Amino acid sequence: MERLGRFIRDLRIKHKLFVSYLLVIIVPLSVLGWYSYDQSRNLLVQQARLTLTDNVSEIAANLDYKFGKLSAALDSFTFNSSVVSVFNNDYSDNYYYMYNDLNTIVEPLFNTLMFLNEEIRQLTVYTGNNITERKNTILPIGNVSGEPWFEAAMASGQTQWIKEGPALSAVRRMVGGSGTQYDNLIYLRFDSQDIFAGLTNVVSGDYGVLVENGAEEPVFAYQNGLPPFESAQAAEGRANDFIVISQELSATGWKLVFYMPKDSIGVDAKTILRATILTVGICLLILVPAVWLLSNAFVRRIYRLNRTMKRVTRGDLHVDIIVDSNDEIGELTSRFKDMLQSLNELFNEVYRSKVVQKDAELKALQAQINPHFLYNSLSLINWKAIAIKAYDISKITTTLSKFYRTTLNRGQDVISVHDELENTKSYIDLQLIMHDHSFDVVYEVDPEVLGCQMIKLIMQPIVENAIEHGVDNKREGRGRISLRACFEEDTIVFGIEDNGPGMTRETMDTVLNRQSKSYGLFNAQERIRIYFGETYGITIKSEIGQGTTVEVRIPRREK
Repeated sequence: MERLGRFIRDLRIKHKLFVSYLLVIIVPLSVLGWYSYDQSRNLLVQQARLTLTDNVSEIAANLDYKFGKLSAALDSFTFNSSVVSVFNNDYSDNYYYMYNDLNTIVEPLFNTLMFLNEEIRQLTVYTGNNITERKNTILPIGNVSGEPWFEAAMASGQTQWIKEGPALSAVRRMVGGSGTQYDNLIYLRFDSQDIFAGLTNVVSGDYGVLVENGAEEPVFAYQNGLPPFESAQAAEGRANDFIVISQELSATGWKLVFYMPKDSIGVDAKTILRATILTVGICLLILVPAVWLLSNAFVRRIYRLNRTMKRVTRGDLHVDIIVDSNDEIGELTSRFKDMLQSLNELFNEVYRSKVVQKDAELKALQAQINPHFLYNSLSLINWKAIAIKAYDISKITTTLSKFYRTTLNRGQDVISVHDELENTKSYIDLQLIMHDHSFDVVYEVDPEVLGCQMIKLIMQPIVENAIEHGVDNKREGRGRISLRACFEEDTIVFGIEDNGPGMTRETMDTVLNRQSKSYGLFNAQERIRIYFGETYGITIKSEIGQGTTVEVRIPRREK
């Protein structure tokens, strides 16, 4: 892959343009061919869907007819007033009439329904009346009172369609008639294979059929070369891969789902492929010469600009550049001409700035006389103090000399962490003398930090702020300032903590602003971010009555 990328990068721009034009031609034509194929396939899928929808509608109508016949068989009992009266009459005093009614009214109806509906496997009346049992045609209602469907059947006057293993059943309550009202059910069981026989040869090829009841439970399922779906919802969720057609069976309220994979519907792409290849070939024969000429025309001016740039790289900064067009190449040539002119002006400006820099260095050298005068004066005061045994004055003078020596640092802005901490300690020692040692100072410094580098005068304004606004404003107890320095991965963290009165959230939000009274903190923050970047700087944490902690974070840089 790396070799291929290098090969492409090293190609002449003329060849790159040529290949790009070819891709511009070939890719759209290929996409067009694929689009034509896809549209043809979608059209076939739509046509297949319409055909299958008609077939499924016909199958659903046939199933509705079969279930309608079975429902009519139940109606023959439930709406036959003579039959209903037989099962509601009280025959406790006259069994002759009971046998007579059963033989002349009920038995002929049983025989007729069983003869006309061959798919019926069992037709039984379950009755609460004290009528003599007859094989599987008349049985006590207590035999089915424990069935899951019993309560629903007794509570409804509609036909209840039930799946019981491989068989299907229909149950309906018998209501009406004269005499005493008993609980009566007409129960009809039939073979599902007879009902759904037409679903096993709908079309040739791979397909599946699923019949689901109102509780979304499968009643019948058939697959020809396909894995089964657990529910109609699962089949409809695969609509991107399958043609899925759903139809409701009005007689039962069940759902008939037919699904067939779209991949089984093929399309002959040879004609489209041949036409696409022929079109691409003709376009290539016509456009290749034109592309070659256009590439040469573009590259000719680029080559000319390249030769001019080579002259500039060899040091000829006064070469004449001619701009003869306003297109992108002309604009590029014009920009190069402007850049060359700016470069010449910059060279002149750099030469002048070198002269100014030398003058500034001379003035800085002269300005070093003043620090030496200050150090010599402080040294003289120190020896005079020692001579008269004024050791306090000697200590103050020595500390002040040390503070200014590290502060000035021979004009250098970058110092070691060791020197910065020594400068801060000198400042704190001066403040302790000025405050008559009214507060304590604790140092916690990791020795490995001392050899790193930082910019000077960062810690002093923070310590000054901690003394002025922290321990000086403490009303009770003794003041305390802690100074720590340590590593956190590749970052140096300094912490200055005081036990002063603390500050509010509003004060913390403004203390690092230019308008704040603590301008030294703002200046330190700006210097850190200019030198080290925006990710480093000063953060403040404080609560009223709990003191203030200022953290400084800078990158770890060794000498």
